[in-house]
Amino acid sequence: MNASDWAKFLDDPQPFNQLYDEAPNLDQCDLFHFLADEREESITLGFRTDQLPTRAKPEWEGTEYNSLTFYLVFSGVKELTVQGWAAPAQKRISVGRHPNDGLAMTITSDATSAVFRSRAVSFTGARVGLVSRSE
Repeated sequence: MNASDWAKFLDDPQPFNQLYDEAPNLDQCDLFHFLADEREESITLGFRTDQLPTRAKPEWEGTEYNSLTFYLVFSGVKELTVQGWAAPAQKRISVGRHPNDGLAMTITSDATSAVFRSRAVSFTGARVGLVSRSE
């Protein structure tokens, strides 16, 4: 699967569908957070995107914003392998079904590779913000 098909794997797509008709391409999002929690057997990835929601939450009305931050929480994580770690600005992300059930996630860049399997993924923590950009 390519990096824009990830939303179809969500355990509960409703929180995502309340915001978007089409998923932001994860390759084009800023991956700013990677937390592996061995106690919960989970991995949380934080993304920031310029692709604003199709539908805004009522609490965002009157707020100036140009980006959305959200988190994907992968539960039941197995077989995590990480090689190297650098800010993966030019990354490639792949999410798909694993042949032995669950999901397969791959994040690669020139200096980084992270691969894992998970039982499920959820969308959480969506909030808007104003990000300054240098051009």
